[in-house]
Amino acid sequence: MKTVLVVDDELDIAEAIQAILEEEQLRVVVCGNGREALARLKEEKPDLAIIDVMMPVMNGYETIDAIRKDGTHHFPILVMSAIQPPKTKMEEQQWAGFLKKPFSLRDLVDTVERLTSS
Repeated sequence: MKTVLVVDDELDIAEAIQAILEEEQLRVVVCGNGREALARLKEEKPDLAIIDVMMPVMNGYETIDAIRKDGTHHFPILVMSAIQPPKTKMEEQQWAGFLKKPFSLRDLVDTVERLTSS
């Protein structure tokens, strides 16, 4: 079973994503901020991470930088945000994709299926 790490401080959004992806037979681990996600990565080996940009404690960009800097995690990262990020940020952090909030559930599922199929 594939595992997806969802990092979003908006619990209702994270739980909705979790419910949809679990219907697709994926295991979902939800974290409320970047620090929590980094701690969970010590025990979890996700096949994909979905990370919100605007979060307290540690924003999405900082979280992705920490994941990439660690060098031991090579899963794709799907970023979600209400604000379109700069293209240079997408390239430098090697994102696998971007979803602009609000997004359709179909777009979410299609993107996750594409990124986890291998």
